[in-house]
Amino acid sequence: MMSARPRRTGEPLGMSEDVHSRGLIDQLHFSPDTGHIRLLEQRMLLMHAESFAALRHELITLLGIDKARELITRLGYQQGFEDGHRVRDAGIGQGIEGLNLGPRLREIEGFVRNQPNETMRYDIEQGEFFGDYHWRASWEAEAHLRHHGVSGSPACWMMVGYADGFCTAYTGMPIHWQETECVAMGHAQCRVIGKPLAEWPREEAGHAHFLQIDTFVDSLAGARHRHGDRVQDLEGFVGASAGFNNVARLVRKVAPTDSTVLFKGESGVGKECFARALHSISPRSGGPMISINCAAIPKELVEAELFGVERGAFTGADVTRPGRFERAAGGTLFLDEVASLSLSAQGKVLRAIQEREFERVGGTEVRKADVRIVAAANQDLWAEVEAGRFRRDLFFRLNVFPIEIPPLKERREDIPLLTALFLERSMARCRKQVRGLSTSAYNALWNYDWPGNVRELENMIERGVILAEDDGVIDVQHLFAGGEKLQDGAFNLGPGGRLVPEQSEHLPSSAEEAIVDQLLDEGVSFEQIESLVLSRALQRSGGNVSATARLLDLKRGQVEYRLKRRHDELI
Repeated sequence: MMSARPRRTGEPLGMSEDVHSRGLIDQLHFSPDTGHIRLLEQRMLLMHAESFAALRHELITLLGIDKARELITRLGYQQGFEDGHRVRDAGIGQGIEGLNLGPRLREIEGFVRNQPNETMRYDIEQGEFFGDYHWRASWEAEAHLRHHGVSGSPACWMMVGYADGFCTAYTGMPIHWQETECVAMGHAQCRVIGKPLAEWPREEAGHAHFLQIDTFVDSLAGARHRHGDRVQDLEGFVGASAGFNNVARLVRKVAPTDSTVLFKGESGVGKECFARALHSISPRSGGPMISINCAAIPKELVEAELFGVERGAFTGADVTRPGRFERAAGGTLFLDEVASLSLSAQGKVLRAIQEREFERVGGTEVRKADVRIVAAANQDLWAEVEAGRFRRDLFFRLNVFPIEIPPLKERREDIPLLTALFLERSMARCRKQVRGLSTSAYNALWNYDWPGNVRELENMIERGVILAEDDGVIDVQHLFAGGEKLQDGAFNLGPGGRLVPEQSEHLPSSAEEAIVDQLLDEGVSFEQIESLVLSRALQRSGGNVSATARLLDLKRGQVEYRLKRRHDELI
């Protein structure tokens, strides 16, 4: 509850504290003079619960209960994922203590009262996670009951999404909580059980369906039923980030049409995977999807590959064979790295798209091009047009419905889901079992810049499975054994296969070593050294916490936590 005395602008909100929330309380600030409320260095809004309940009711009325549930659950997931990483970055708690801050945050925000039924179990190296909570005074369940009456299914959608997102971000592995009892269903209280997503049978995963493979569109389940093993081409199509879901929304919009689609984005972001998803939910899904990598074909063979060749058309053409346009009849033709086409080939592709017809090399028969064109480019095609390397008229033909796929570094929320998927796939491919990834390995994946995007992540996980011991744990040195540069600099494999910094990293000077030796000789403890450094940094910063954090290369929350801890030790 709030402290009785008046507070100054920007002063932390005073509340009754416990072992799990002591550091959190210092992160909550009201600044009425600037119109800001901040929690964990992010801006918050104090909203009217009844207005939010009315908005929830409107969403259900307009979208239907299934769509509204997916939208609200995903909103909760985004909130939880952001909080999970901010708690980790602030260094407020470790292990179970840090995980318990997720429920405490939701209590501070007024959503629910959490009552654990047993101690949460969490061992990332064993891949173990289990939680069992009763939710009391759930705002969401009460709102649903008030607006819609007794429900046939659980209604704490945002809370479930938040729990999923927080635990997934904090542990680095996909965690799902399932509501087994709900006040909206007539139970006395709500109850949730949390386990790794992989341990939930697909039919029991409930609200986690938006985290599952290629289920971002309603009709894809039908596509899986109709085309069976062809859906395995989509395995790897997972995501919960805003960037992923925006692309999925655009794919869903354009899929029922026959319009040309241009996927743009860096190499390895999954352009072909999205193209296959587009084909699978389009009216042309019963036809073939034919792909061609334009960069991999010699210039002199492009025309023959695209349009086919008649026997004897040129030296070496011993048989008549159809081209990609012909083989894709009734389906989709995917032109990958389309910017690599020569200007001559671009002109022929333009004619085939524009006139919907073509001729084989060495042939005279005009053939119809009954295909949908989906192209992909990892370069800025407009810049290529301006440079004279790409035809302006072809650009406008391809750019009917452009979709930009963000790089992996801009949708890091997808990393735990992709990691879990690639780990399962790599273990099957390598015929080897590992228990999972270490905490430091997950941290390294999160902090890495991913120049190779999703493709690089998949390759790195497979490398980790190969290098890790049987039934062992994948650690940082197993993942980053290919010369990749981590945020703190370049790393190499040292003696015993451990990952060590390059020699260019800063080493202590003789003066620094002398200072450390003196402190060690005098028996000064680590806590005393930390306290001395913190005190001196505060003095030099004039008591400004933000300036102190910059001086010590820490986050503001980490400095506030240390100051609070010192204060508690003194009283």
